[in-house]
Amino acid sequence: MLYLAIFLLLHIICCVITLLGIYTRFLNIHKYMFFVTLFLPVWGFVIVLILHFQVFLKKDNKKVVPVEKMKLESELYKGVTVDTRNNADSIIPLEEALVINSAGQRRELIMDVLNDNPADYIEFLQKAGDNDDTEVVHYAVTAMVEISKENDYMLQKYERLHLADPDNYEVLCEYCEFLSNCLNQNLMQGQVEVMNRNTLNELLEKKLKFDSNIEDYICLIKNNLKLKNFTRVDELLTTADSLWEKSEDLILLKIEYYSTVGRGDELKKLINRIEDDNTYFSAEAKEAIAFWKT
Repeated sequence: MLYLAIFLLLHIICCVITLLGIYTRFLNIHKYMFFVTLFLPVWGFVIVLILHFQVFLKKDNKKVVPVEKMKLESELYKGVTVDTRNNADSIIPLEEALVINSAGQRRELIMDVLNDNPADYIEFLQKAGDNDDTEVVHYAVTAMVEISKENDYMLQKYERLHLADPDNYEVLCEYCEFLSNCLNQNLMQGQVEVMNRNTLNELLEKKLKFDSNIEDYICLIKNNLKLKNFTRVDELLTTADSLWEKSEDLILLKIEYYSTVGRGDELKKLINRIEDDNTYFSAEAKEAIAFWKT
């Protein structure tokens, strides 16, 4: 009788351990395996433990690749087959694909991006980095880390070339363009971003001494707006306005500048002048003008 009581107590303990292990996810088994423990005393618990350790050891044997060491050019990405069939019914916008309830489609999409040119999909990768799917987040963050590392390498290269030959206009142009593109990706944060924006200011100011063009003025104005160098923005807008008075981009920058610093009277005069000139504007410009007119 004592042995039977001990056996029943052991069986109950095994059932409780199995049940707790399943609900706490300590045991890597399906919840229905509890009935094996329940209806097959002691030996059922042994079977549950064997299955748990089989699953655990299989997971443990998987190769975990650290984010820092994953390369976009790795065989992992190259080995993914991309469906190139033209099927309009299967086309899903990138943003929508991230929120659909299909892990397979989300992961296929992120791999398609990585197989293409990830640097062209920075905004998408940033959104993917906030996804609930941990695998999608992993690949997105990995891609952005690699893009940042490649950007840093190229920026150091351009910095060395520029220091070695400061009067080389071709190098200066390439350096300005690349640094501007890097900043537009919004991968830089904090003091790193401020430092690089100040560097871009210096390079563009130097470039304008070689050749004055509206693209450089616009880039320099936008960069100074980001840095809140409003005095310099005002000077640049005045100079640029005297050269390209009818430029839509400059007019939009003026609107942004006046609204940012709270110069409402000048903003109103600018809107009135635009309406009096009857100048043709794009839909974007018309929308901005209409907003501030009301």
